[in-house]
Amino acid sequence: MELTCCDLARPQPPSYEDLEARIKELSAANLALSTIATQTNLILESATDHAVITLNLGGRITSWNSGAERILGYPFAEALDRSAEILFTPEDRKAGVFIDELCRALDEGHAVNERWHLKRDGSRFWASGTMVPLQDGSGQVRGFLNILRDGTRSHAAGERAALLVTEMQHRANNTFAAVRALAMHTARHTGRGEAFHEPFAARIEALARSHELVSPSKTEEAFLSDLIWPCLKPYAGAPGRITVIGPKVKLPAKEAVGLGLAFHELATNAAKYGALSVSQGSVEVRWERSVAQNAAASLIDILWRERGGPLVMPPVRRGFGSRLIEHGLKQDLGGTQQLNFEPEGVTCLMRVRCSQIGSHGEQQQALHQIPG
Repeated sequence: MELTCCDLARPQPPSYEDLEARIKELSAANLALSTIATQTNLILESATDHAVITLNLGGRITSWNSGAERILGYPFAEALDRSAEILFTPEDRKAGVFIDELCRALDEGHAVNERWHLKRDGSRFWASGTMVPLQDGSGQVRGFLNILRDGTRSHAAGERAALLVTEMQHRANNTFAAVRALAMHTARHTGRGEAFHEPFAARIEALARSHELVSPSKTEEAFLSDLIWPCLKPYAGAPGRITVIGPKVKLPAKEAVGLGLAFHELATNAAKYGALSVSQGSVEVRWERSVAQNAAASLIDILWRERGGPLVMPPVRRGFGSRLIEHGLKQDLGGTQQLNFEPEGVTCLMRVRCSQIGSHGEQQQALHQIPG
């Protein structure tokens, strides 16, 4: 047969052997891709402690894993094609934080995400993660990948650690101030020399016991009066200078720590600036079962009242001591406090829970005075 030029230019069909080899090659490639896709999906769905979210260039959700559904509360079908800005708090939306995060991811290659986010039910959690751009094989950005986890517990632990460090510094400063106040107070009543040493040492020992009572390592229940005496006894003077009255009240260990810190702060401030800084000043502490409407049977009202001290001026700003009292009562006791800087003396009204309140007969244990 004679071949023409047209016959030479026409492509020859592949042979059966070539087709079979190509089919095997494509099947192997499809199997490999299927295996990779299955493994990738398995990895994503197994990462239940992490939310893995992809976004398009407009910041709208294109996919997320079961971890995102568990952490954020949105089923995928409900989240699909919605702006990821729904995860940000109202204040961050107003400030444009989400757009800024996308821009930083494009400019810097990643954007660290450490801030409060919102769940579907409106509750907040501390998100800890990173946003990165998604690029194709040619380096073209096609969207974003956001990986985050719920870091609320670790964030809270960090805040507690920071508060503890500040509290330690504050208590150390207060201890030095308290020792100075004790020395001056004791010297006013005993003079110098040998007569000074014994009462001063006793008061330092009482101050040390008050620190022991408010140690976070305490695990036993404590009576309310046992928290108050060590804090106030170092500053006792003439009879009636310090008065404590109320029924027997028992507090669990955790609650005792918070309330013990509150009394320690109040006593230290009274010795530095208030009624216990002068010889004629006095402090009264009384408590009773709360009579507030709808108050639980385990609630008690505690009143701290100072009189006879220097004229009180409201502070320009809240000091760490005031914040420590508030934090201890709210976090440890689930209670409330109202600190008033009245001209005639500081008062503090605290409402806290307790584990046991004395019977009617025990409430007649009336007045206790710390002698000088």
